[in-house]
Amino acid sequence: MKRILAAIAATLYCLGAQAQITKDLDFIDYLLGNNLSKDALAWIQHKDYAPSDTLDYMKGLTFYTAGKLDLAAAEFEKVPAGSPYYDKSLLLGAVSYAYTGNYDSGLKLIGAYPDSELKSYGQAAFSLLTDDKAGYELASKNFTYTDYSLAEGEKIFGNIYQSRFVDKQKSPALAAAMSAVLPGAGKWYAGRKDEGIVSLITVGVFAGITAENWIKKGPKDWRTIVFGTLGSLFYIGNIYGSYVSVGIYNDNLRNAQNSTIVFNLHVPVRSRL
Repeated sequence: MKRILAAIAATLYCLGAQAQITKDLDFIDYLLGNNLSKDALAWIQHKDYAPSDTLDYMKGLTFYTAGKLDLAAAEFEKVPAGSPYYDKSLLLGAVSYAYTGNYDSGLKLIGAYPDSELKSYGQAAFSLLTDDKAGYELASKNFTYTDYSLAEGEKIFGNIYQSRFVDKQKSPALAAAMSAVLPGAGKWYAGRKDEGIVSLITVGVFAGITAENWIKKGPKDWRTIVFGTLGSLFYIGNIYGSYVSVGIYNDNLRNAQNSTIVFNLHVPVRSRL
């Protein structure tokens, strides 16, 4: 019994010796507000603060400001329900996960946020990021387009939804077929007009030289064979290149859309801090 009491006393003594982060909040806020996140991080990490939800939140906020988003999300997840920092931690943790590509964890955090248009906004964003058409449609039903901090993002999300799930996507197979009929047409379709023109001219030149040598020298002449072979290789390459070009176009479009989604998820969250 004496040993137990001694251990309790020692623990209480140690806790009493630890500083409370609440005493330094104004200073830490000053550092963060002046883009001195590295200094704020060094200050927090080298001070012997007593464990608290405030400490977890401030660590998360400091990591977040410093761009260490994996660490930020881990700290925000430590903040318990009931804490005055809980709702903010859910939002910032979700944004941190969005930037790092951990969309499932971000959706889980935003799902725990109190029911509101902002919650639906976040759920719609993560639904787009995960290609969840039904999830987006359900969340977007709560869009009112009246909250100035959300309205622009809601419109952008709607445009991205239209592009991904309603409008017809560019087809790599169609691009290849187009270039098989008219060299370079597939690359023109993929938005690479200069490459399309070059492909058309290149294949056309080799075809012309091959035809001329065929007529003058015959099909067995080495020049006919060489230029015919090179022309065939360029023709096949033009078809394959068109197929790949559309795939790259679709990937680039998707990546650009995802970046736009994450950015617009971040904007209203920052405005509420």
